[in-house]
Amino acid sequence: MPASSCILFLGNLWHGGGENVSGDSRLAITAQYCEPWVRTQENYFLSVSADTAAAVSEDMRRLLGYLIHPPFMGMSDGMHPKRKLPRGDD
Repeated sequence: MPASSCILFLGNLWHGGGENVSGDSRLAITAQYCEPWVRTQENYFLSVSADTAAAVSEDMRRLLGYLIHPPFMGMSDGMHPKRKLPRGDD
């Protein structure tokens, strides 16, 4: 691709980059997202305190991993992760 070109594709596309023969650096930006119930690269469920998670919106809690995919994917200690929050939301 010519310099300053951009390409977008879904993450399930098999792809590869050719050798950089220009002699200049190549910059790549990758934005990735997965469903919150899928184990992520960074475990936000463990890195954000339960008090903080209890104080944010339900949407934010889902993004942090306080969500399950029925019947059991995403549970913590055999329970819905929201049961770990201080106010015991379900």
